[in-house]
Amino acid sequence: MKLHSIHRGFRLVYTDKDALASAGFGLVAHLPCVFDRRPGYHRLASQFLMDRGLAVWDPVRRGAAPSGSTPTPRSIQTFGSRLCNFLEWCDVRSVDPLKCDYAADLIGRYQKEMLAGIWSRDAAGLAPRTVNSRIEVACEYLCWLADKQYREPFSVPSVERTIRIGSATNSVGHRPRKVAARVGKVRPQKRRLSLPKDEDVGAWLSRLYKKYGYAKGLMAELVLLTAVRREEAASWRVDTLPKDKANWKIINLHAPYENRAVLVTIRYGCKGSNYGEDHGDKIGPEGTIKVPLPLADKIHEYRTKKRPHALLNWVKAGKSLQEQRTRQSDSVHLFLDEDSGSRLKAQALYDAWTGVELPFKGWSPHLGRDWWACSTLWVEMRKHEHLLKTGLDIPHALLESTAIGVIRLQIQPQLRHVSPETTLMYLVWVSDMLGFNLSIDYENDLIEDEA
Repeated sequence: MKLHSIHRGFRLVYTDKDALASAGFGLVAHLPCVFDRRPGYHRLASQFLMDRGLAVWDPVRRGAAPSGSTPTPRSIQTFGSRLCNFLEWCDVRSVDPLKCDYAADLIGRYQKEMLAGIWSRDAAGLAPRTVNSRIEVACEYLCWLADKQYREPFSVPSVERTIRIGSATNSVGHRPRKVAARVGKVRPQKRRLSLPKDEDVGAWLSRLYKKYGYAKGLMAELVLLTAVRREEAASWRVDTLPKDKANWKIINLHAPYENRAVLVTIRYGCKGSNYGEDHGDKIGPEGTIKVPLPLADKIHEYRTKKRPHALLNWVKAGKSLQEQRTRQSDSVHLFLDEDSGSRLKAQALYDAWTGVELPFKGWSPHLGRDWWACSTLWVEMRKHEHLLKTGLDIPHALLESTAIGVIRLQIQPQLRHVSPETTLMYLVWVSDMLGFNLSIDYENDLIEDEA
């Protein structure tokens, strides 16, 4: 079959929010629409995105009741991009979505072509996760079409499978649970986590500070030592860490200075439900994290001594006194560009993070979260390493239970959003490091949080 070069005939289009709001469409002004290759407005695809974006329809309730939780703008953009890919494929392959079949078309052709690299930008087979996510959005769209009576009923076949549920209080095994799994779903290859050495990370961070300045270096250090996401770091406010040190909630006061931490509440840029927007940042669900006291002091020093100089540059660039006052009052973000004084966004952190010699192939802010989690897990597990010297089988179960407990009680609250696959990945990592066998089959079982 001839390779197809995707020309992006179908694409997401964002229109002017203010213009839509003034025309009476403010409720959907933030949502994208879909244009086809004519180019022209694709009515059904655009309506689907509106129903998804307003939580009028979701794949679980199927329109029977509002879900109560609207997808984030980024999620809608992701849905829309995947939908455009599917509609582009339908257009090129002369497949009518109103008659599309699950087994013959979605699995037998669309999925097969993506895996083989036939439907791929660079002619390389796509990763199972990418393929599965595109198929799932295509299924949602076809279910929506059926629910809206634009086509015949569409069903997604499923089979019952057993997964394992981990527990911090269970030292022996993992209780099974039955779940429904989509038939034809590509099984992703399990990834074993590999991380750089501490000394290599330290050398990399020094290079970042030297090349990109103190603010970006401190942002990177914030990710490494607290496991916040880059969007959360970029959305960090001047008062996220209370300005008055007397208001800091310091835990473990009797521990050595380097082991103390400050409890901090974050909400801007956080992953999860969307509760609006403030100064360009998504307002997400609140979460309380621990900030090491030495890092908190470093942030406080930057806020009081270095940030004011950058802010002055930003304010002075205002063309009028009124604009300067507005810039002063609207500058709520902690991390500012040292030259212009403008806020440092998530992309600026990523560019700095990857802009120096990396300590490890694929090193990214997201992997920095894994580095923090595994570092935390390693410190705690080393306290129990002596159990392996007994040569008995029981200590292996105790080590596994201890690791699950650390993940659930220390790591998950800090990371806040942790998938079952990530939880298992950490568990496998520490078992590899300490050399003990897990009681689960890594290739076939899945650890999931208890409700």
